[in-house]
Amino acid sequence: MMRLTTKKAFLAVGALCAACFVVWPGCATPPLPASRTPLSALKRADFTFEKNAHPTQDDVLTKIGQPDDYFPDLRVACYKLNQIKRRRLVLMFFVLPVAWPKDPDGLEVAMIQYDDHERAQRIEIKTISFYTANINAMHNGMHNTAKYWLTQPPVVPHDDSHRH
Repeated sequence: MMRLTTKKAFLAVGALCAACFVVWPGCATPPLPASRTPLSALKRADFTFEKNAHPTQDDVLTKIGQPDDYFPDLRVACYKLNQIKRRRLVLMFFVLPVAWPKDPDGLEVAMIQYDDHERAQRIEIKTISFYTANINAMHNGMHNTAKYWLTQPPVVPHDDSHRH
């Protein structure tokens, strides 16, 4: 009789553990709010132009100023806006906070692609990883980032004007 009760108890505990593993599969790592340290006086709003406008490079320089980096081979100008520092919260079983590790620092950069006639074709603000303070390595990293950005499809802004 005792053996049957012990077996049922083990089965009940095993079923409960299996249910817990299905419902709580592990840890969640939501990001905490990022802190932004401005690297220039420029803001995200400075890079908005009229819808479907393709300002000339001179128009952009007049409105925004000289870029931090310009890559003539790519026809891409880069403006550094903010340094971004972020942490993540590690929640065990989606409830219990167990750690808050630091993510790699990031850099918020506005990128402008020009065409053969020096008209802006694409303007986007990207967040890129930032691993080094070495100026030469950072310049090469920005070039590689701009080169990769050109291979990606343009981000189309979401238009809510048709909603009521």
